[in-house]
Amino acid sequence: MKGFGLFVKTLAANTVRLNSLDVPSGRLTLVLGNESADLDSMVSSLALAYALSPTLNTPPIPIINTNRSDMALRPESTLLLRTTLANDSFNALTFIDDFDLTRVVSYGHKHGLDVWLVDHNAPASRQVELEPFVRGIVDHHVDEGRCKQAERQIELVGSCATLVAERLRSTLGRVEPELAKMLVAPILIDTSELSSSARRATDKDIEMVSWLVPQVEWAWPSADQVDQADNSSDEVESLDHVSSTHELYKILDKLKGKVSHLSARDLLRKDYKQWSVGSPVWTVGISSISYRLQKWIKRDSRKQIKKALEKWVEDQHLDIALVMTHGKAKQKGVKVYGRDLVVAFARSVDKEQQRRVLDGMRRSELLGLEPFFDEQDDGPVFFNQTRTESSRKQVFPAVKAVIESLSA
Repeated sequence: MKGFGLFVKTLAANTVRLNSLDVPSGRLTLVLGNESADLDSMVSSLALAYALSPTLNTPPIPIINTNRSDMALRPESTLLLRTTLANDSFNALTFIDDFDLTRVVSYGHKHGLDVWLVDHNAPASRQVELEPFVRGIVDHHVDEGRCKQAERQIELVGSCATLVAERLRSTLGRVEPELAKMLVAPILIDTSELSSSARRATDKDIEMVSWLVPQVEWAWPSADQVDQADNSSDEVESLDHVSSTHELYKILDKLKGKVSHLSARDLLRKDYKQWSVGSPVWTVGISSISYRLQKWIKRDSRKQIKKALEKWVEDQHLDIALVMTHGKAKQKGVKVYGRDLVVAFARSVDKEQQRRVLDGMRRSELLGLEPFFDEQDDGPVFFNQTRTESSRKQVFPAVKAVIESLSA
């Protein structure tokens, strides 16, 4: 198997190839991350494409499942990938708006197309045309039961990068330092640095971090570098200087949480996923925001958040929008991690259906919802989410079950 560095050099040809489909070039293989395009999804799509490359005649094409311009909303991903791929190769990555997906599907019907889904196990509602072409799945979310034809590895670990790392360990034994750093970063982010209190890390996440860490070329720490870790990231241009997993985590986590300058619309679209659920079909959208609700309300006001959500529901053609806010906020002078949840319905959803959905969510033990305000007015409903360990991986299945129960 050729090295990761040689694989990275092939990335530059991918976008050209996807825009030159008038000339058949054999069967295509895409490795597609999920539409939230977070760090885990991006890294996993790149690393899985590399893992698959020895088994294919032509290199698989990793796809970053967001628009190129939207990387401005993801500084932590930009920093990690620029450091581990180098600037030229980062710019050579293929984003979902760099080519016409409809043309790729048409090409697939004539000449062959295989799609590997990573960090999700069914195509997004806006990419359902890919479903017949799904050949493989590597994911850590609850199985939606679709794509029955696909080879699947679905395990509820903390990070999808853990499963890709395991695959690379079984075939290679070792990986290059750049790839090791790239893989360990999302595992740390998704598990809050393997924190036992966050209850996200599994034994396999810990095992893969233990395998990856010795392969990273860490910088030699300066005397004050550890003390600076918690205050770094403001002017960081590279991760070559980091000397430990703790410093790597702190820099990326701080960058990920720097969202207070974003507009309400950018907050809603930065980490967003959408599904079609139930019969009749509900279109469900869930935004995850690293910004506590009380801070957002203080900045924008409850009225302005309501207006932004109503516009978002309309623009995305949703029946229901959920906004998950999370992070640390002061309680009695101490910063404590917590979660909040906002639920907004389309005007077309009648009040009785809204009531039944909200009642079902209130009863869900996975959510642990409590009123955020003493009084609820018309419009979006605001909750404290006491089950802080429940991320979107747990919230979506809970909401899906409630919606599906409407027609039972």
